[in-house]
Amino acid sequence: MELILWNAAIVVSKAVFYVGFASVVGFAFFMHRPAQNRAFCKNVVYHVVPLLALSFFASALWFFAKTGAFSESGLQGAFDPIMLEVMWDSPVGDVTLVRMLMSALAIPPLLLALVKRVNFVAVRAMLSVLIIYGLYSFTLIGHIAEKGLIDKLILATHVAIMGWWFGALLPLRMSCKSFSVEDTKSIMTDFGRMAGFLVTTLLLIGVYMAIKLFTSPGDLIQSQYGLIFLGKMLVVGLLLLLAARHRFILVPAMEDADDKAQLKRSINIEIVLASALLLITSVLTSVVGPQFN
Repeated sequence: MELILWNAAIVVSKAVFYVGFASVVGFAFFMHRPAQNRAFCKNVVYHVVPLLALSFFASALWFFAKTGAFSESGLQGAFDPIMLEVMWDSPVGDVTLVRMLMSALAIPPLLLALVKRVNFVAVRAMLSVLIIYGLYSFTLIGHIAEKGLIDKLILATHVAIMGWWFGALLPLRMSCKSFSVEDTKSIMTDFGRMAGFLVTTLLLIGVYMAIKLFTSPGDLIQSQYGLIFLGKMLVVGLLLLLAARHRFILVPAMEDADDKAQLKRSINIEIVLASALLLITSVLTSVVGPQFN
């Protein structure tokens, strides 16, 4: 029972960091046009900053939960000085430090985006450096830590595109409320064009990583990891269907406020599915490992 609680804390805290990371990527690389609207930009920042604060504390919780699970001595073990020192000097400590620093240091540039005299290009540059720093944490732990530079770069690209896609969903949802029908349609159309290329790249990288990971098709149905992975692929399929509906049906047909409201509701569903996908990914990278017979 104790291990279940630690694993639950590890999974949820990691998923919260994923959300915070994605929100930064989405803000940096989606907001180039909407950022011209200061009121809209301010509204997005006020939503993203709390997510980063949660990401900061979630990364700390992840570290203590990992320590507690490793010590196997209850809540006291999570705060044992010797165990904390051991874990801090391990890759777990390195990941925690990187993710806490990234979450904290991303907040000042976001607040700078609210200052009229500050160019958004400068804000994007600062956030880009922090995004690369955050991507580094994904290569420090797990089976990828044992891989070469190319595989680590491939994983980082996969995570970065995922962050762009999922991180853009909140601003897209808010666009439906803040902009006119014409502007919303234009923003969504531009996003759809870019998503067509990036999501295709995301899928190709995902297929490559799956081929490298699974030794045979039987691993997908004969292992716990494979079954959870198939569940993840189901959610990915639903996300793709929803994204296609947005791009090819809802956006081209958008003419009035009711159409915007319908798109907003559909994006809400996409946000729920994206959150579920991040949670499943956290389970795959925390509780079960790619170990096959």
